[in-house]
Amino acid sequence: MGAGAYVGRIGGLAVALGIGAAVFTGHGIASAGPPAPGSDGSSSGSTSDAAPNSTSPAAATKPAAVRPSAAHDASAKDEATTVPKSEPDSADAASDVGAGTTDEATTKPKRNRSKSASPATEHVDKPSADATPKDGHAKSRVTAQHEDPSPSKTTTQSAGTDPAPKPSATESAANATVSAADAMTPVAKAPVAEPPEQATPDSVESAATGMSEFVGSLVHSLTGHDPATPADPPLAWTVLAAARRESFGATAPALDEAAKPVTNALTIDAAPTATTLAVPDPTPVVAIPYVAPLQGLQYLPVVGPLLVTPIVTLIHQIPLIGDLLHPFVGYPTALGAPAGTPAPRDVKVVSFDGTQLYVHFFPTSKLSTDGTAPTILDGPGLALPGSTNYLTAKDEFLPNDVIGVDALLDAGYNVVTWDPRGEWNSGGQLEIDSPDFEGRDVSAIISWLATQPEVKLDHPEKLAALDPRIGMVGASYGGGVQLATAINDHRIDAIVPTIAWHSLNTSLYKDQAFKSSWGTLLTVALLATLARPNPALYPAAIIGDLTGMVSQANQDLLAARGPGDLVGQITAPTLLVQGTVDTLFTLQEADANAKALIANGVPTKVVWFCGGHGACVSTTNDGTMVIGATLDWLNRYVKQDDDVDTGPQFEWVDQRGTWYSSNTYPVANGDPVVASTSTGGTLPLVPFVGGSGPQPGVVALGPIQALLGIASGAKAANALNLTTPKSTTTTYVVGAPKLSFDYSGTGTASHVYAQLVDDTSGLVLGNLVTPIAVTLDGQSRTATVELEQVAQTLRPGETLTVQLVASALPYETINSFGVLNVSSMTLSLPTATGVTATL
Repeated sequence: MGAGAYVGRIGGLAVALGIGAAVFTGHGIASAGPPAPGSDGSSSGSTSDAAPNSTSPAAATKPAAVRPSAAHDASAKDEATTVPKSEPDSADAASDVGAGTTDEATTKPKRNRSKSASPATEHVDKPSADATPKDGHAKSRVTAQHEDPSPSKTTTQSAGTDPAPKPSATESAANATVSAADAMTPVAKAPVAEPPEQATPDSVESAATGMSEFVGSLVHSLTGHDPATPADPPLAWTVLAAARRESFGATAPALDEAAKPVTNALTIDAAPTATTLAVPDPTPVVAIPYVAPLQGLQYLPVVGPLLVTPIVTLIHQIPLIGDLLHPFVGYPTALGAPAGTPAPRDVKVVSFDGTQLYVHFFPTSKLSTDGTAPTILDGPGLALPGSTNYLTAKDEFLPNDVIGVDALLDAGYNVVTWDPRGEWNSGGQLEIDSPDFEGRDVSAIISWLATQPEVKLDHPEKLAALDPRIGMVGASYGGGVQLATAINDHRIDAIVPTIAWHSLNTSLYKDQAFKSSWGTLLTVALLATLARPNPALYPAAIIGDLTGMVSQANQDLLAARGPGDLVGQITAPTLLVQGTVDTLFTLQEADANAKALIANGVPTKVVWFCGGHGACVSTTNDGTMVIGATLDWLNRYVKQDDDVDTGPQFEWVDQRGTWYSSNTYPVANGDPVVASTSTGGTLPLVPFVGGSGPQPGVVALGPIQALLGIASGAKAANALNLTTPKSTTTTYVVGAPKLSFDYSGTGTASHVYAQLVDDTSGLVLGNLVTPIAVTLDGQSRTATVELEQVAQTLRPGETLTVQLVASALPYETINSFGVLNVSSMTLSLPTATGVTATL
């Protein structure tokens, strides 16, 4: 990446930290030292960064080691094949060449998985004849190759999306044999899929689009060009070229041009729809090793270990800044470590459409006797890069919301993090965790992981399966990508989506009310970090802020990103962790996902904790339950330890920090608590004045919690109130309260808002506000709505009050005026039975 672009990003990041970027999660990464001899297992090849106006490193790369199939023919002859040339790319040049072999075999499904009766097929090349042991493993290795982009392959694209063909690495290199030390010849890069077509905008939308384009042009003019990946120094590529010669000798194994199809290891349980692509391709992918330009300074005599390495270690301890500088300085090395010590490494994995993904792989020091371990992918939050800090015991931004990388390494898991497409040092265009894009990106990473010697496989005897023992964790954007991947990729053994969503429409545009607070924060975070999102996103956010509305075309775009009904295709055991005070992705989002999974017989557990995109004002959260439940889930379904007890199906925390559980989800209901009035009242409708929020208590919780709590509701002065009868026994209010009221009114407002207030503390339950659509035409009407789900324990004598308010900070708009006359109100609170206190 050019210096100007990187300086621009760091400056933008400083702004984002004060406005919105720290809202989302980034995860730590473990690092032990320099790569152990023979540990580099990345596939051979090179591709330019998919982002426009970017400069990509070019290299002669070392091929990955891949476990051979039991059907591998040891007597087959080696044939001459193409070895790609290598020479520095220009700013706009692209190369994508793969070399090596893969095996032909029919895969079988994992145990405890439902598989399609007609799995999709892909073309791969026949295996090389010879496989030699390495790294001290008993298993032999054969070199991995890039997938054969056969024209017979077809995929189903999203509505309005042009097909995005895979890079033809093998075809471009055919019929040429050169020395492995030669330079790589640039090859034309496959175009990135175009975003779905949008409806013709009206004048307001056109103005907003122009505003968005102006902002984008201004940002890029400050940095000189789009963000790009830092180029590696010539010395690093010389070393890699030497390693390539050492691996291949004079020539590489032959590629079989008449490859036969093999059964795909991945299946889906329903035919692809307009919003899903065909089953992901499990064949080996191209991965380009990446070495930081300044990494070698740590090997200087005396100065390196005494000065440079301590500085690099210190840099990585600075949240986010260490991740920004990592592509330049690399990992802290462990000079003098015994040979074979597991060491982290970085690669650029080439995804299905040529997009390069900046990936960090961290093998655990607790490998089993066969030198392997199960692996966990840890996705970052929106606007954050994959973290590279392995010394922190907890996540840097949400330490009590999501398990830290160090805890996973200590538990005996390899860990992988990466920059998502369209962000930081990965190429491509951000598509909001689409199964068709980000989901397929993760599938490419999984296929590459299966070639790494430290990664445990589910089917080591079947090379074509490329099926590692793997799980996923991550919060927010890192939670959404788990669902997007598991929809189609059934190699995943378990997922733990934390504070993720079911539908971006129900979370950002609930009941046709735009969540302007979060829409603004998310947009600022992406702008400040120079992300490259789908071009429809910025105008949609601007229009939403100005009008409170989202066009049908943009609603369709959000719906296509899912997961929505596609959750029904997931087969991986799923632990859903959601925050009771999360004002972006509320409990309703996890509830919808859980019910779909449970209906399909997928092992599912739900945990509600005080955290997420929100602030814990009424209680505290030390993360014990979340981290413990996550490890239990992974140990049970990824390590497949049947002795692990994952506990009750549903666990939640109330406003006092007390944990409760139920053996079933949803919890069994008791008699509801009902309150009603026939007196009503008149509610003046004005924006901002006397409405819900802000909540001043979030300021005392620290900068991150204060930022997360910006969209919190608070007790309103301009409101119509209805109070419940005093509780006579301990009552557990768990689920979605229901509010109904009769009204008439006039004005320009399209919504009013409802919230529940704890009369003991004066706090809004979960800081949550529910929008309610109203029609102010003077006619008598009735509105009935389910409020946001809550978890509250009422002790004897305690009451709750529902407030009907004119405006709310999370949904604030400037055009909400009028008057609402309410003649009656009824509130019904759901209660839980069969409850057990667990902590």
